[in-house]
Amino acid sequence: MDRGQRTREGGFTLLEVILVVILVGIISAVVVLRFPTIPKAGAAARQLVSDIRYAKELAIRLQTMSGIFFIDSTSYRVFENNDTNDPAVDPVTGGDFEVTMSGRFSDVTLTSSFGDTLKFDALGTPLDGSDTPLAAAGTITVTDPANTRTVTVEPNTGKVTES
Repeated sequence: MDRGQRTREGGFTLLEVILVVILVGIISAVVVLRFPTIPKAGAAARQLVSDIRYAKELAIRLQTMSGIFFIDSTSYRVFENNDTNDPAVDPVTGGDFEVTMSGRFSDVTLTSSFGDTLKFDALGTPLDGSDTPLAAAGTITVTDPANTRTVTVEPNTGKVTES
């Protein structure tokens, strides 16, 4: 068969494949940018609820005063032995139980309605920093630039919820 009689075989040229890959990349970039950002306040509030529950369980298990000490608006420590400077052991890392709102929780702030300390006695009763039982529900407001969540600690029972 000479050159003039050959038929073109089916397939894509390299140029066509490159153009399709570039087009798919551009469309993907546009779609990803249109996805809403995941609210950080909700995830941070759920972690705080878990950490407060851990502090309460620690107080009951060790039969000592334990709780949460808010170091500042972006960090807190779970403590034991009624000493806010005595961090509990983090069951996950084995180190000091201190949480800083950085990395995945950057731009998240915490505001407590009961001061900088929430304690639990050996029965799990929630107390403020001066060892007075909470007279009303205590709240911690967890805020990111777009969202706000509230963590509530009930008086007497110490039930912790997030809304």
